[in-house]
Amino acid sequence: MLASGAKRCRVNSRSNTAFLNAFWAFQKPVRTYKVLAIETSCDDTCVAILDRKNPNEAPQVLVHLKETLESGQDGGIIPTRAHLHHQQKIGPLVQAALAQTASNADIDLVCVTRGPGMPGSLSGGLDFAKGLAVAWNIPLVGVHHMLGHLLVPRMQHNALEPRFPFVSLLVSGGHTLVVLSKALNEHEILCDTIDIAIGDSLDKCAREIGIRGNMIAKTMESFINENLDDAHSGAIPMTLPKPLGNQNGRMNVQKFSFAPFLTAVRQNLTKGIQLYTDRERRSMAYQIQECLFDHLITKLKLVINMRPEIFQDVKQLVCSGGVGANKRLQQRLQTELANSFKKFHYPKPSLCTDNAVMIGWAGIELYETLGLKTELDVGPIKKWPITEILQVPGWSCQ
Repeated sequence: MLASGAKRCRVNSRSNTAFLNAFWAFQKPVRTYKVLAIETSCDDTCVAILDRKNPNEAPQVLVHLKETLESGQDGGIIPTRAHLHHQQKIGPLVQAALAQTASNADIDLVCVTRGPGMPGSLSGGLDFAKGLAVAWNIPLVGVHHMLGHLLVPRMQHNALEPRFPFVSLLVSGGHTLVVLSKALNEHEILCDTIDIAIGDSLDKCAREIGIRGNMIAKTMESFINENLDDAHSGAIPMTLPKPLGNQNGRMNVQKFSFAPFLTAVRQNLTKGIQLYTDRERRSMAYQIQECLFDHLITKLKLVINMRPEIFQDVKQLVCSGGVGANKRLQQRLQTELANSFKKFHYPKPSLCTDNAVMIGWAGIELYETLGLKTELDVGPIKKWPITEILQVPGWSCQ
């Protein structure tokens, strides 16, 4: 059952698209509308402005700005620091985006991440977006963060590809999900993690072998690629787990589990990390990354085998989220799943990590296809299952 108000909106995607196409074609000339998008679910303050010129073309990204909280020395993200970071950065970033595009009085829609995420971080962007919607007297759309990751590959093709239904592998520091999307508002989780996300596991394992930085998993990928001969050398053989397997070693549980890798990495270190050479550390980094990707792909194959009725017809795979930008993961997916999928979709790297462009595009799809907007009395949602996009209060019709 939809939240109060949302049930009156147009939820038939096919008929509504036809209506909108006819509406846009009737307009002479076709009206341009601009979207200001804000993303603050974690430690990135992101702002973008998209120009939606007509329904037959992908929107143009006029500007995309990002300020990331420096948290490398903290050993992780401190929520209070992230909240303060957004409070300090969101105003100047919006001001800069408007100045760069000469859009000060030309925004028609505000889209913002409403959840899931850290409440303090979410509120920084959501409160600012509500203020803009009031000041400019324009609609607001509160977007599900993971829906943004899931839909952003469709932006390039103006929602024509991948067509529903399709499957997404959403891999980031906060989420690891396999999602079947039958429609814009109809999603089924086929597999998720019982503990931590793959991005979180990669970060923590990388930190154990002495890799530092703000985006540690990405830094580890670069470290591996600096010398592949060293990476493949096996200089320090590691014993790493195959989580959720039975006694015969088969992966027969339809879930991910990435927490055991951190414990295993610690157990493999027999001396202080400063005593290992770069060659040895690069060998360890390669084995860690490969083993986590083994687990990810093995579980995805298990989902495919256990749900054949889905994958007879669904032949397009989206891989999105920060870990989705990893070139080695992309290579392995296309090689090892070539018999299951005909097309693979990856957002460009800047749109894999958290960004405002994906929030703007998801808002456009919700606004145009389902006729939805968000009321001004809503708050951030810390936990928001992607299976319940419309089951939260605060939706209303245009």
